[in-house]
Amino acid sequence: MASVGSVGWDAQGYWKASQAVHHDSDPYAEDLVALNAFHTRLASNPAEHPPFVYVYSPMTLPLLRLLAVFPRWLLGLLYWAAIATGALLQLWAGFQMADQRERRWLALMLPAIIFFPGLVTDDAILSGNVAYPLYGAILAAATAGWKRGRWSWYYIAVLAASVFKTPFLVFLAFPVLIESGRDRDSDSDKNNDRGRRQWVPSAVAAIMGVLIFAAQIRLWPGLFREYLSSLRLVFDYLHDFGYGPAGALGKALWRRGLPSSLATTILHLVVVCALGIVLLFLARRVRERKLPREAWVPVALVGTALLNPRIMKYDLGAITIPMLLIGGRALRFALERSAGEHQAANSHCAGQERSFFDRTLILVASGCFLIPNVITVAGPSWFPVETLVLLAIFAMGVWSLDQSSQFPVRSSQFSAKPSSTVLQVFLRTEN
Repeated sequence: MASVGSVGWDAQGYWKASQAVHHDSDPYAEDLVALNAFHTRLASNPAEHPPFVYVYSPMTLPLLRLLAVFPRWLLGLLYWAAIATGALLQLWAGFQMADQRERRWLALMLPAIIFFPGLVTDDAILSGNVAYPLYGAILAAATAGWKRGRWSWYYIAVLAASVFKTPFLVFLAFPVLIESGRDRDSDSDKNNDRGRRQWVPSAVAAIMGVLIFAAQIRLWPGLFREYLSSLRLVFDYLHDFGYGPAGALGKALWRRGLPSSLATTILHLVVVCALGIVLLFLARRVRERKLPREAWVPVALVGTALLNPRIMKYDLGAITIPMLLIGGRALRFALERSAGEHQAANSHCAGQERSFFDRTLILVASGCFLIPNVITVAGPSWFPVETLVLLAIFAMGVWSLDQSSQFPVRSSQFSAKPSSTVLQVFLRTEN
């Protein structure tokens, strides 16, 4: 991919912006000129590649000025090391969400997963987007949070990331969901009193994030206005809506020449309200039924990511392993439950049926993975395909948790059987 395609298109844009700041120029003003010129030429040259736009807040400009002091080769080496570290941390954090049986096959897939953000093939990792190190820090801190109830570093990581991308603040909902689903009576959690209720810390962090954003209006009023203008033109001229439900609607309306601002805003608010209700309901089910935390974390993380109003490919990279685990567990739950019913009725054919359902599982899972990737390469745009994959995976997670909540299972049972999966424990309890 790196040899036949472009590499570092976002990273090169960061270098360009840092040079502009280093020479006391205004990167936002330069981007506005480039955007307007691109829009003017677009009628005569529809295939022209859109310009890179620096869409990060004015608070990041002092950092660019500092980095511009380093030679380009050294800065490039350090930056790509940060990208690689962030990507590896994402993989490591996702690996922690898998049980022992899942880790056997997941370990073999890790090198490829980085090229399938959101389970759809893409070379987003080659862009060098700053989201990779930011998500790496957030997910590494989140692992300490959901395992040990220590969320301080997580809040710091989210607030630092929100300086670059304000929508990162939606991840402040994740500790609330995890702690709302934590088993209060578990012996391992008796000493985690400060980790049990995260509503107040999350709210305080959210207020701090909003204040950081608002303070820039007073500190850099001119730059802030240009920053907002650049953001607006990214939607108006580049139509870079993202891959969430609201983004897919915005893209569809733009292709038909219809205004999108009001419709996408309404849809996003509806989606956020619906997701919030569903996630809090699931957290309550997880707590009441004492379901394993490992079964809840991937669903909570994917649901939290869906709250983002503009989900991009590099955002999907952070939740690819949770999506894969959700899909695999839901399919396995459905097939093994069916297999268990058949085996109970025909115990003499148990071996043949086990083999049949294993083959069925492989075929169904392979089809679910291959179909969207074939469609993406050969047919429609990435937008509707990834939106459907996102919604389908989240629906599978909701369904599997709702079904499994009928059978109370303690977290200790899950961890005490290294060769079993969540779904096998559920089946064993049912029998």
